[in-house]
Amino acid sequence: MGREQFPGESVSADVNEDEKQFPFWRKKEFKLRELTRRIMELSKRHQLDLVFEELEKAKQEHGKLNHIIMNAAVMACVACKDIDRALALYDEMVKPDGCGVDNVTYGTLLKGLGEARRLDDAFDLVEALESGKAPGRHVELTDVHLHTLVNACAHAGDALRARGVLLRYRSSVRKTGLTTLTFNLLIKGYSRSDNPLEALKLMDEMRSHNLQPQRVTFNSLILACVRGGDLKRALKLLSAMKEEAKRLNTSRLLPDVVTYTTLLRGLADARDLQGICDMVAEMKSTPTCVLDRVAYTAIVDACIAAGSPQQGLTYMDEMQSSAKQDGQFKPRAHVFLSLMRAFAERGDLESVGSLRTRMVAEAGGHVWAEDRAEADELYIEAAVVSGKLGEAKKTLKNMIGLKKGIPLSKRAYMAVVRLQALTRFSEDIFSPYKLKPGVSQHDMVDNLMIPFEEIRPLSVDDEVGKVVMRFFQNDGIPVVDERGSCVGVAYAADCKEMTARVGDIMREPPHSVTSSTPVSKAITMLLQPNTKLLMVINDRTGYSLKKDEVQGERVLGFLTREATFSASHALPFTLEVDDTAQDSEGESLST
Repeated sequence: MGREQFPGESVSADVNEDEKQFPFWRKKEFKLRELTRRIMELSKRHQLDLVFEELEKAKQEHGKLNHIIMNAAVMACVACKDIDRALALYDEMVKPDGCGVDNVTYGTLLKGLGEARRLDDAFDLVEALESGKAPGRHVELTDVHLHTLVNACAHAGDALRARGVLLRYRSSVRKTGLTTLTFNLLIKGYSRSDNPLEALKLMDEMRSHNLQPQRVTFNSLILACVRGGDLKRALKLLSAMKEEAKRLNTSRLLPDVVTYTTLLRGLADARDLQGICDMVAEMKSTPTCVLDRVAYTAIVDACIAAGSPQQGLTYMDEMQSSAKQDGQFKPRAHVFLSLMRAFAERGDLESVGSLRTRMVAEAGGHVWAEDRAEADELYIEAAVVSGKLGEAKKTLKNMIGLKKGIPLSKRAYMAVVRLQALTRFSEDIFSPYKLKPGVSQHDMVDNLMIPFEEIRPLSVDDEVGKVVMRFFQNDGIPVVDERGSCVGVAYAADCKEMTARVGDIMREPPHSVTSSTPVSKAITMLLQPNTKLLMVINDRTGYSLKKDEVQGERVLGFLTREATFSASHALPFTLEVDDTAQDSEGESLST
C-alpha cells in the first residue's frame, strides 16, 4: 500500500508504478547487498583501506549498518591479517547503539586470533561464550567455535593445548565423542610441533574409535614424518594410502598434489635426486594428482635443494612448454631467481645470464624492479665466482636498481667484498660516506646546519642559466617564493634547459627536522635515496603551524650531504672498467 495522497497533490501514474515495482526499502536492501559483495571483492584483493572507505560512505548514506555487512568487514580484516581492526569493529558492533553480533562474528574473530597467534585472547573469547557473558543475542559455544580454536592451537604447533581444548569444552558442546575432523586437527597440531612424530600415535587412537582416516589425515601424517626426518615411514604411509583406496574401492584416498609435494620436501632434504625424478613420474601418472604451476615450482625447488639446479631447469622448461596451451603454467619470477641463486653459487655465468634475460620476457605475472635488481646481483656474484671481474664491475656500475634507490642485499655485499679483495684493493669500490672531522653523531643538528641566509636559496623566478654556476658547489639548492617560504629544491641533474625558470624544474620541498634533532637521526635521513638535504625548523613550530605564520620565519637553515660527509659518491658510480686487465687478473688469482 502506498501513502495517502494529500489534497491538491498530483502524482503521476509513472511514479506510482515505480513505487509498486521498486519500493524505497527494496532499493536500500539492494544497495546493502551490493555493499556486502563489494566488501568481499576488496578483501580478496587485500584492499582493506578501501573496505573502510566503503563503510564510511554507507554509514553517511544509510546510517547504522546491519550485522551482515559488519560481519563481512570483520572477515575482510581477518583475510588481510589485521586482527586489531577486526576487534575495533567488534567493539563498535557490541555498543548499545551498534548492530549487534552473532555466532558468525565470534567464529571469524577466533579464526583471526588463531592466525595472529593470540591464543590467550582466543581462549578468553571462548570462555565468555561458554559462560554466557559474551555480548549478543542467541550466541553460544558451538562445534564450529570449538574446532576453530583447536585449529588455532594446531596452526601454532601447540598440540597439547589443542588436546586441552577438547577435554575442557567438549562436554559443553556435544556428547557424541570425537570425530574425524577432531583427529585431523590434532594430527595437524602435532605435525607442526617440536615432536612431529607424536602424530603417528593418533592413527591407532583414531582406529580405536572406528573412524576412517581421510586423505587429509594421511597428508598431515606424511608432513609429520617429513618434519621429523623419517622419510621411510612417510613413503610407507604413501603405500598405505594406495592400499586403503584399493581396499575401499574409492579414489578419495588416493594421493593428491599436496601428498607428493610434501614427499618432495623429504626427498630434497635427503638429497635424493633420483627419488625426486621417480616421484615426479608417479605424479604424472596418478589421476588424482593434477600438476599445476605451484606443483612444478615445488619440483624445481626440490631439485635445487637436492643439489641439481640443471634438473630443475629441465622441469622449468616443461612448464614453459605447458604454458603454450595454458598461460597459467608460466613460471613466476621467483622460480627464475631460485635457479639463478643456485647457478650463481657455482659460478655458472652463462646459465645465470640466460635466465636473467629470459625472466623479463618469459616470467608470468609482474616482474618488479626488486626482482631485476636481484637478478643483476646474482649475475655479479656468478661473475666474481667464475673470475670474470671485469664483467662483474661493469654490471655493478650499470645497475639500474642502485640508481632507483634499491639497496644491495647482504648476499650482494658479500660478492662485492670478494670482488674488492680479488682486485687487491687497488680501487675504492665502496666509496663510503665518511663524516667530516669534528662531526659527532651525538651533536644536535643546529650545530651543523647551514643558516638560512648563508645557503642563499634560489627564487622561483630565477632563470636557470643565470644561477647554474651555483650547482658546482652544491648538488641541491633550496627554492623560495616571494614570501620567503621554502617551496622546493632545485637539483643539478635537472638543469638541462638554461632558459627555464627555477620554479619549473624544482622538486618537492625537502624533509624537515627540528633544531634539537640528533645528528645520528639526520644522517639516517640523508642516506635515504634521493635525499640530499634537510630543512631545519624551529622546535617551537616543529609540529604545528598557524595560518598567519610565514614558513620562512621558522626555517632556521639546511643540512646538506656536503656539510656532513667528506665523500659524496656512493657505490658503484666511481668504477672504471678495464675488462681485459681485470679478467686476466681474476683468472690468475683464481688459479
